[in-house]
Amino acid sequence: MVGSQQKPRKHAPKLFHKKSRTGCQQCRSRRVKCDESKPICSHCSRLELSCIYDRAVSDSNSSSPTENGGQQQNKSVVETIVDPPESESRRKQELSLFHQYMTDTGPSIALDPITAHFWVTTICRLALKSDATLYSIYMVAAMHTDKRSNFTDTKALETSQTYLNMTIREHHKDVTDINAENVEYICLTSSMLRVYGYTRLQRRSLEPYTPPVDLLRITGTSTALFRNAWDIIRDNPESVVYQMIESAADLLEDNDSNELPDDLKPLLSREKPHEVEEPWDEETEDAYVRALSLIGRIRNFMDRENINKSIGRRTIVFPMMMRPKFADLVEELRPRALVILAYYFALLSMLSEFWWIGDSGVREIRAIEKILPDEWQDWLEWPRSILQFQDTVMDGNV
Repeated sequence: MVGSQQKPRKHAPKLFHKKSRTGCQQCRSRRVKCDESKPICSHCSRLELSCIYDRAVSDSNSSSPTENGGQQQNKSVVETIVDPPESESRRKQELSLFHQYMTDTGPSIALDPITAHFWVTTICRLALKSDATLYSIYMVAAMHTDKRSNFTDTKALETSQTYLNMTIREHHKDVTDINAENVEYICLTSSMLRVYGYTRLQRRSLEPYTPPVDLLRITGTSTALFRNAWDIIRDNPESVVYQMIESAADLLEDNDSNELPDDLKPLLSREKPHEVEEPWDEETEDAYVRALSLIGRIRNFMDRENINKSIGRRTIVFPMMMRPKFADLVEELRPRALVILAYYFALLSMLSEFWWIGDSGVREIRAIEKILPDEWQDWLEWPRSILQFQDTVMDGNV
């Protein structure tokens, strides 16, 4: 690379792991590090254990709402599992949030007309029978208000965090016993938690940079829930979950195919010194091949005249289709994994008009750029070219 001999060679920094005092019950009892992915951490997901969070945590991984004084503001925003007291004020607030979601927030979430009814009429109807789903509606509506303020509305942020924890608590109760009675609420709530995960990307701190592994893992958990749900509702075409999965059938076609586009094949190269120094095994290669093949297929569907319809849902589904190993490689800050992640965020940046996605793709690519070793920088050419087409001014993106 030109000029690489004239400046110190950058190396991806190692992740700094802090001892967690707010992990789930299972991880604390087993004395292992909990990644605190919600609603189910990776350890509990892998071992099929009941995952319960019973300690409050601060939203320390989110970026400050304002440039100055934001850290002090965030320290006062604490996730809690304590419900706000029943009162006239609470009832009016919840009614206001429900109305906002039904008339404004819900319709704005849908990526295309095919799934619009799931996010509005369907979820609002079923939320009246499920606390988890109802609380998730309040959570997302409050989060939408916070986004509109450019993440400076402390009250909206606190409200969103409160209902996030209430959502997770009730969701856990449902997940411990998935059955025909609650399976629809579980899948709808899981989808709302994914919306939360994407919105959170826009306000999280990027210095020092740690990849959003929690987002990758929460979507992986969502995949497991939908697979379990399918076993329950596969013979019931009237089920909402059946219809949700059916609407994604075209996205899942040939999902076992790992054929790579020619321009992505070199990303698996192991010839140069910096390429062969990476630990390698069959599982690692499979994780990379899977991720690259998915990116290749999304690009094949891309229609610049109608980005949302052509790649919107495919892009959001991408993390659900990856191998769990890929999240591990990203967490280890392996340069090859970070490059592939940048390719994904380039696709996500094309959906920036949706408030819950916003400038997250752009921000993540720029952050990856800063820590990627010099010898891998050329591989960011395609993500950079995509950013040139994006409007990075998101102020009106509400």
